Amino acid sequence: MKRHLILFLVALLSVVTAFAQNNGSGFIGNGYYRVKNKATNRYIYVTDNKDYYDITHDKEDFQALQLWKDAEKACTDPASIIYMENISGQQYDLLAQGTGVHMLTGYYITADKKFDGCYEVFAKKSGVTKYLSDNEKSNAQQGQLGTGGAGNYRRWIVDMIDPNDETNYIGIKPTIELNGKFYQPYYVSFPFKACSPDMHVYYVQEIQGNIAYLKEIKGEIPGATPVFIECASADPSQNRIEPLISTSAKVTGNKLSGIYFCNGNRPQKSVDAYKIFDAATMRIFSVVNGGIVLTNNAPERLNEIKVNDYVNMTGKIKVQCLYANTSYLLTDSSTPEVLEISFDEPVSGKEGDLNGDNKVDIADAVTVLNLMSDGSYTKAADVNGDNKVDIADFVTILNIMAQGDEGIKGDLNGDKKVDIADAVTVLNIMATGGYTKIADVNGDQKVDIADFVTILNIMATQ
Repeated sequence: MKRHLILFLVALLSVVTAFAQNNGSGFIGNGYYRVKNKATNRYIYVTDNKDYYDITHDKEDFQALQLWKDAEKACTDPASIIYMENISGQQYDLLAQGTGVHMLTGYYITADKKFDGCYEVFAKKSGVTKYLSDNEKSNAQQGQLGTGGAGNYRRWIVDMIDPNDETNYIGIKPTIELNGKFYQPYYVSFPFKACSPDMHVYYVQEIQGNIAYLKEIKGEIPGATPVFIECASADPSQNRIEPLISTSAKVTGNKLSGIYFCNGNRPQKSVDAYKIFDAATMRIFSVVNGGIVLTNNAPERLNEIKVNDYVNMTGKIKVQCLYANTSYLLTDSSTPEVLEISFDEPVSGKEGDLNGDNKVDIADAVTVLNLMSDGSYTKAADVNGDNKVDIADFVTILNIMAQGDEGIKGDLNGDKKVDIADAVTVLNIMATGGYTKIADVNGDQKVDIADFVTILNIMATQ
């Protein structure tokens, strides 16, 4: 009899343990969690930073907090990542997407853990208690957050994010593919680090002409840092990141901006609920002509949603918006419509200064000649932007040199003397049909045999 009792207790303990495991980890300390409804398995998503909740008068606007099914969707959507912070006792604040429950509603929530490991979440004021619930009892994908549910509809499963958990990790779902590589513009409120060594995280450090230079961030990524990520795979489970409670990492000089939300079903006061794309002031990542660019013309990279027309009061209108949790570039009127992406280090701010010594001189021209002889290419040496390094770039550098100190007449290579090397330079320019002011020695607005002869005459009189 005693043996049977022991076996029964062991079996009961196993059932209870499995039951608790199915109901998540529960709160085990300040950190990142997903929260889903026990009855409907719908996850909480934070989709706006404006909300309203008046317990006393039973008024509520919970559209900033949405409920959706699908664990696979949750694993790739940063809106489902909630930082739970214990305030005191059973009081918590839930933080996500640059906002929080207390910021949205003015209340901290009380989370009461039940025997099954689930929580009942409620707030109290003036003797009134309201329990948070999923009011949608159908099998629809989207639920309705409110206070009208009972039983398991107001029970919530709390499960800590674990990059090693096959069902509760954070993975990046890339939307850009080029030559077998996968990329994603990304913006989240929490600091993180990539779990795969094949992932690389970049920011835009500088823009020169029609080139945006990207720089890799090694190690930890600070929170609220808009980035461009090279993923390890098209599969989000291979692109896992680990959220960090804090980091000392810093990124300075980032030209990118970010947006958390794309929620059209919001009142006028929710100015951050979505970001309408403006081609005059924004550039987004895309693929154009076989290369990654920042462009103002990529409608396939935008999210067309319906929003309330508060200007003409005509009901709903369609607008093209940036996707939620994405990075983009804010620009001015002088920015080219298309910016090529370069992973090289930028040269100095002076066009034609290839060696970064803050002047354009013969050393830069020689660099172009060396690249030509090797058949090599760099964006910095492609001074005229025709996607090749050739005599035209050499001529362009000579033109830039001519706009500064002209030095000795006929000294085309800047070596402070006029000799056969300068005469050969004129012949090379003539062969390409090009023109540069510094080689137009006689000033007749063309480079021809007369300039060659002029240089020979200067040599003869030295």
